[in-house]
Amino acid sequence: MAQVEIADIKKKEKEKYQNEKEKRIEKEISRIQNKHNSEIQAMELRIENHKNQLLREKGNKIYEIELKYKNKEKALERKHKAERDSYERKISNRGKKHYSRSMPKNY
Repeated sequence: MAQVEIADIKKKEKEKYQNEKEKRIEKEISRIQNKHNSEIQAMELRIENHKNQLLREKGNKIYEIELKYKNKEKALERKHKAERDSYERKISNRGKKHYSRSMPKNY
């Protein structure tokens, strides 16, 4: 009878130890999964931040390029207008006689 009770106690202790062991293992697995999930979320956040940074830089570069070419376009328009105005003045002055101040009066 004592051996049966000892066997029952050993069996219960073994089951108790197995249950505690399984709980510790599940707890450790849960901790590791939480850690991995946190790391994945942090990585996703870094990726999103980097992506946004690249988009901002790309937008800034596009803006700079647009501004550069708008300025060049305006400069060309001013140059063309000046050339056109100069040409129009030459055309309008062709029919007029131009006398130089150094020319003699009886010429």
